[in-house]
Amino acid sequence: MSEAAENWTVLRLINWTKDYFARSGIDEPRLAAEVLLGHVLSCPRVALYTQFDRIVEAGHLSAFRGLIRQAADGEPIAYLIGRKDFYSLTIKVTPDVLIPRPETELLVDAVLDYARSRGGEPLRLWDVCTGSGCVAVAAAKQYPTLTVLATDISEAALTVARENVKQHGLARQVRLEQADLLTLPESAERFFDIITSNPPYVTDAEMEQLPEPVKREPDAALRAGPDGLEFITRIIHNASDHLKPNGLLTVEIGFDQAERVYDLLNEAGRYEDIRFGKDAAGIDRVAMAHTISD
Repeated sequence: MSEAAENWTVLRLINWTKDYFARSGIDEPRLAAEVLLGHVLSCPRVALYTQFDRIVEAGHLSAFRGLIRQAADGEPIAYLIGRKDFYSLTIKVTPDVLIPRPETELLVDAVLDYARSRGGEPLRLWDVCTGSGCVAVAAAKQYPTLTVLATDISEAALTVARENVKQHGLARQVRLEQADLLTLPESAERFFDIITSNPPYVTDAEMEQLPEPVKREPDAALRAGPDGLEFITRIIHNASDHLKPNGLLTVEIGFDQAERVYDLLNEAGRYEDIRFGKDAAGIDRVAMAHTISD
């Protein structure tokens, strides 16, 4: 983008940035361009479509150039604007938390399907490795009689989650505590109807192959040992100790882990009705199982 004084319209900026991002290997380059420009101009992305002929003034243009450089250098778009859409909600994100992704919405779907099967009765959910709190917030927002315990080992992540809980007015439904996986806080109730988790599940080898923007996300929220199953295995082995009979365990998994996760759930001897939720590409991305009824 030329630094010379010239008229840059919204449409011209979007098209130039789209092409530049495409050459830089950024996913969905036009969307990324529109999101950043909407952020700089303090307007919703879709509103840009009614302002294509608008001349972008010098101050905004300078700020936009700075964001373009950071994005091309590998900084995630969500970190640059400080938010990410998730389940039709705006979720605050910082480099202290994993960026919510569409496949993680399947965890919320699983919670809501289970809640409907229980006739809408009040339920208790434990969201393990809550990160930004996106699953806890979305589930509570959709199901007003849901009471949620959301835990994470990272106090920095919990700070972000607290802001999301407050932003969406869910302080009465969602409680946040620091905990390592299924180490239950002393003051918490022991048994839950549902346990959800989006734990780390990337193998050590896969970590080296991740795109640069993903590498900027917290290593501790991604890396899960040589086989990627370190945390998933612990969750499967311990979750049944905290679930009521016929309770639901649902865990996000890696794109190639379904068969091994099925075996782990089956071998645990504590679960039934094992199944998987598929992402938009038809890949099994969320494991679901019920604890064996009495």
